[in-house]
Amino acid sequence: MKTVKGIYQSGQIRLAETPKHPGPTEVLVVFLEAKEDDPWEKILSDPTPRPALAGLVKRVKKETAQGNAKPLDLDDL
Repeated sequence: MKTVKGIYQSGQIRLAETPKHPGPTEVLVVFLEAKEDDPWEKILSDPTPRPALAGLVKRVKKETAQGNAKPLDLDDL
């Protein structure tokens, strides 16, 4: 099963990306329930500065610019 994110509006579904399947094929449309109490939505929407994250990003950018970073190898996980 493959998933493709999209938006439903006014009776139409607009896909966010082009499916790789040439079709035609059956699809299943799932309407996600908006959760007002979803803690992740609250965390991701919070505009409060995150000094620890900003420091990590700065360090990673510096390491990348110096050539000390390498792409993630899934076999290392």
